[in-house]
Amino acid sequence: MQHHLIGPLWGNIIIMAVAGVITVACFVAMLWMLIRPGETDRNHAKHTILRGDR
Repeated sequence: MQHHLIGPLWGNIIIMAVAGVITVACFVAMLWMLIRPGETDRNHAKHTILRGDR
């Protein structure tokens, strides 16, 4: 017997899957913006974290 605050099993699975996909997408976006910042200014803060002397 399920607790009255717990939804149906498939509903919980769908919510967890959507949350997982969003989390993975955020990590992919983070890495993409780190590797390919899109900024042409060499003094931009995004370039300083990837410098070789750090």
